[in-house]
Amino acid sequence: MSRALRLLLAAAGRTGGALVLLMGASFVIYITIRSAPGDAIDAISPMGTPPQVKARLLAEFGLDRDPLTGYFAWLFRSARGDFGDSLVVAAGESVMAVAWPAFKITLILSGLTLLASLALALLGALVLGRPAGRQQLLTGPLYVITSAPSFVQAVLLAQGLNWTIHRYWEQLNYETPPWYPIPIYTDSLMPYVFAGLALLLGDGLFMDFFNAIRAELEGLRDAQFIAAVKAKGARTWGHIARNMLVPLVSGYAARLPIVLGGVVIVEYIFTLEGAGYLLLEASRERDFPVVVGISVLFTATVIGSTLIADVLRTLVDPREVARGG
Repeated sequence: MSRALRLLLAAAGRTGGALVLLMGASFVIYITIRSAPGDAIDAISPMGTPPQVKARLLAEFGLDRDPLTGYFAWLFRSARGDFGDSLVVAAGESVMAVAWPAFKITLILSGLTLLASLALALLGALVLGRPAGRQQLLTGPLYVITSAPSFVQAVLLAQGLNWTIHRYWEQLNYETPPWYPIPIYTDSLMPYVFAGLALLLGDGLFMDFFNAIRAELEGLRDAQFIAAVKAKGARTWGHIARNMLVPLVSGYAARLPIVLGGVVIVEYIFTLEGAGYLLLEASRERDFPVVVGISVLFTATVIGSTLIADVLRTLVDPREVARGG
């Protein structure tokens, strides 16, 4: 069997596994709806919902059928991107028409934050090199600063900015920024920058990335094939960079769920109109079709990023195929 065919079969296997995992996650969401105490539709519908709307919801979620048949009916509709209509948040509008623009904002915010964390961690690992005693003067405070959850970082950052502007900026009669005070609805990009900073500094994300990247670099520098390259008088950075690609992509995919988990509360603190803010608003208003649609988008993103990392690892490292990985 040729290497190209083995790569294709490995990629197809990983894709199939990702689809099965997504189906499993959607089944959990569906069973949660079915297992709601009392009448599930009454539980998720606002008070005063017309009977015809409740009947339509029963059909949309497949609750008028047995659980297995109802799930596959709901899955078939959802696979086409049809999660029904919003009940409260944007009553009557398609869930995807409401959720997708907000989700794109969250995806960009999370993706760029994680990319910035990766770049800074890689730069720090290259500059600091091997662990040394004096480095504790720098890494020790960073461990403390980044250990708090991202929503705590967001609250501290928001309160600190508000206090600083009120204490110094306004006292000097300077014009206050358009995003002040936090939280406030604004067209400025600065709240997104602050939210990204809170995500980067929270949940131990940066130091976890830094330690993982430094360990990979040190392992590569001590590898036998790098010693052989040095013995030939050739440059080693090209070999190190190629072998660092897979750990960096895999680390990015592994840490994406952490960022997506933290972004929900952080967006709410900064009143950013992303999927996290929308998810909390829909949950508060019991707009369950919107909650389900956003939850599936989050789940699909995590699974998709892991799939891309697996396929890239297979393409870059032929040993993965040889191992049957």
